[in-house]
Amino acid sequence: MKTPFTYLGVMVGGNHKGCVFWEGVLNKLRSRLGSWKGKFLSMVDKICLIKSVLTSLPLFYMSFFCMPTIMVKEVKMIQKSFLWD
Repeated sequence: MKTPFTYLGVMVGGNHKGCVFWEGVLNKLRSRLGSWKGKFLSMVDKICLIKSVLTSLPLFYMSFFCMPTIMVKEVKMIQKSFLWD
């Protein structure tokens, strides 16, 4: 196999310090948050969704690699925009 490759949803052999490596995580977060989903949820439902689903995905990747500060800010921005949208 050639590197980088994906194993159990995690990219193996890539440069985890670069922003390109983390774009897949951000795209997965955005795909799980359609703009229409937030319109029909109350504030409590949105908070519950953020805590249960949207926090677990980045934590899974961060258990293997250290996430750059820029990407952490981007994840927080996605979560905040979903909450207040």
